[in-house]
Amino acid sequence: MIGRRTLLAATAGLLIAGGANAQPKYPSEPVKLVVPRAPGGGSDILARLLQPALEKKLGVPVIVDNRPDAAAVMGATIVTKAKPDGYMLLLTDNSFYQNPAILDSLPYDTLKGFTAITMLAQAPVILIVHPDVPAKTMAELIELAKKTNLTFASGGVGSSTHLMGVMVNLKAGTNITHVPFKSSGQALISLLGAHVSMQYGGLASAPPYIKDGKVRPLAITGDKRDPALADVPTFKESGLEGVDVSSVWGLHAPPGTSIEIRRAVRDAVAEVMRDPEVAKQLAERGYQTIASTPEDHQKQTDALVSQWIEVGKKVNLKE
Repeated sequence: MIGRRTLLAATAGLLIAGGANAQPKYPSEPVKLVVPRAPGGGSDILARLLQPALEKKLGVPVIVDNRPDAAAVMGATIVTKAKPDGYMLLLTDNSFYQNPAILDSLPYDTLKGFTAITMLAQAPVILIVHPDVPAKTMAELIELAKKTNLTFASGGVGSSTHLMGVMVNLKAGTNITHVPFKSSGQALISLLGAHVSMQYGGLASAPPYIKDGKVRPLAITGDKRDPALADVPTFKESGLEGVDVSSVWGLHAPPGTSIEIRRAVRDAVAEVMRDPEVAKQLAERGYQTIASTPEDHQKQTDALVSQWIEVGKKVNLKE
């Protein structure tokens, strides 16, 4: 027969063991969101639009940590080495999915070095030119490009804005020179200063400068015109069918991050994006929200990486 003291000791031991194994509720400390782009670009703007409401929803500070470089590799390298506890996340853009097709080597495995959380949003790419460029349509720009040396700025090698330039050159038979920057924001500054002829960029930052006449829009990606810029034709309307690369943004965590943590983050993001004020701000900047599940985003990641590897076999994406 088990004595009272023995029973009490055993019960206490179980309680201690249970307390030692109990995991603190997530999140219980600040969450760092690594953005591998400089301030002012589409990735940074998206992160900062979500940050205040996400902090309120999670109940902890969300710190936006910009770690820019030309191909968005530095930020990804930091996150892949982080603890899989949900306190360091990576905001990804097109470069993340395209780098395996563009760079000869990476310090991480894109598919195995991260776990997917959600596809946040997508947005069309717009071509804007400096007012000094004497072209009002894509047809006029193509004709001009065949007679003179023009340059296009992008948000970095492998970005959607870079690939748009590559595809337009291929489709139109032009040789407009690529000038990469660390972010779309820096590319726009260069265009405003007339250091480049044109820029492929996102809708997040271009509209105010279009309105002020500091840049001129020529064409936009997508099947139909954007309601916010109804006078700007699509590339398809402009005679360049099949030239359509949208900007995409996702959210990833270090490898080994539990599905419970990833679902918690995804659900918080989805709820924030449904907030009327946040939704309005995102729409005004051209972001089309998605908020896919971790399982769906893993499939999306696999598909995008495979897609760009196939494209890279047909088109030179490395310059």
